Amino acid sequence: MSAGQRPLVAVEKLTVNAGGRVVLDEVSLTVPEGAAVGLIGASGCGKTTTALAVLGHLREGMRRSSGTVRVQGSEVFPAPPWLRGRTVAYVPQDPGHALNPYRRVGAALLDSLPEPPTRRERPRAVAELLARVGLPTDRDFARRYPHQLSGGQQQRIALGMALGRAPALLVLDEPTTGLDPATKEGIVGELRRIHHSGTALLWISHDVDTLARSVDRVVTMAAGRVESDRPSAVREERRGPVTLVAPPVEVPGNPGDARPTAPAPATRTGEPVLRARGITTSYSGAHPVLSDVDLDVAPGECVAVLGVSGTGKTTLGRCLAGLHQPRAGTLSLDGEPVPWDARRRGRAQRAALQLVAQNPAEALHPRQTVRTALVRPLRLLRETTDRERLAAQVDDLLRTVRLRPEHANRLPGELSGGERQRVALARALAAGPRVVVCDESTSALDPDTEAEILTVLDDARRELGLAVVLITHSLDVAARADRVLTVADGRVTEGAEPPPGLRLPVTVPPRPGRAGGG
Repeated sequence: MSAGQRPLVAVEKLTVNAGGRVVLDEVSLTVPEGAAVGLIGASGCGKTTTALAVLGHLREGMRRSSGTVRVQGSEVFPAPPWLRGRTVAYVPQDPGHALNPYRRVGAALLDSLPEPPTRRERPRAVAELLARVGLPTDRDFARRYPHQLSGGQQQRIALGMALGRAPALLVLDEPTTGLDPATKEGIVGELRRIHHSGTALLWISHDVDTLARSVDRVVTMAAGRVESDRPSAVREERRGPVTLVAPPVEVPGNPGDARPTAPAPATRTGEPVLRARGITTSYSGAHPVLSDVDLDVAPGECVAVLGVSGTGKTTLGRCLAGLHQPRAGTLSLDGEPVPWDARRRGRAQRAALQLVAQNPAEALHPRQTVRTALVRPLRLLRETTDRERLAAQVDDLLRTVRLRPEHANRLPGELSGGERQRVALARALAAGPRVVVCDESTSALDPDTEAEILTVLDDARRELGLAVVLITHSLDVAARADRVLTVADGRVTEGAEPPPGLRLPVTVPPRPGRAGGG
């Protein structure tokens, strides 16, 4: 920070505890007025807790034991009424959890504006915000509800709401996680324009390359502490790829310090365990989201579903899981018909077909511990009742997804976004499924943890014959699959070239010079 430039945010020796463990250990950082600071680190290192503290908020079960957080020179604990939304706006990692499910997209965006526009100006105001975050500007899209959006679209709506408030500081928790490369490039460009106009950014990300070219400084966290704080020229100083490594979790038969490698592709044998034919669906009678889609998955096979944000990938996954009923089509499991509505499926069918949602915060009960979330499918779907056996199975499931047994006693709000994603995967595996539909299930993980979780799925495919439908934006993740299906214009094709939006390399031009930006 240059002389004469006062900090907009000053965090000094902040220590936060939860249940006897230290979450943040004397964390200190500053965000100067109009500057952009990046925050990186492995999943669970305390990045989100630090960001929330800037809003004067700590998740349930956490307590500030020492240290201060000041915004514009004022202490933020407890958060003053002028802080949230007006001075500091927050884009959460799980945007679907933050959007009002009963509020249409257009109305939510209008609510975010500091001054309500006249009735005549409302359509233009909504369209301008939608355009800023790369979403359709037509009236039909503005009338959708959050559940009618893909995860990437929900993320962009949350960002649009934050931009509408024109805050002094924008706190971004993985703002590009659920986006395809082309959309990501547009959002990154918009964020850089906002920064250049004078808005300060505190930007959490696992994407080191994009972050290093978009911010003034990069703060690296590890195990609740600030490990380094240096200018973003760190990208040019590197002499190799950056990996964000979480503390290893020892798993019997699979040492936590061994870097996973991609296995040989599974051999596709026998009849498909899952077969879908003619899936056609839409929202509110509008143009079909999916048209006459077919899908087969064999035991032990991994089929990747690839496409840009908003093409219907998540809708396809929700149809398979019984959460969205299509207008037409049939579904069968091991040759037996399966109802589209999950409530009409029998216990065996519910256990056999599991979904790992893109936003686990929506899928995990905020008042139930991780142990309760894992015990429920073990009891209801696998009919396990012995307490000692249940406890052992919960510990095994947590180790499988590279979490420690002590995570079982935490609430979802006490977990990082990446930890919640792993709990959601563990809960799906607890049911003993034949098929798992993973909707961007590694999007909130650092690269090393992502590789470990994909290896968990690969092991289950080989050892248990688990079939996996892997919904993703990532070409690297899709490359691990046996087959790749591409979704475009509501249709699914096999072996097609990835859409331009996925092949587009994200090249962020160097930051324009800023006086006192470092």
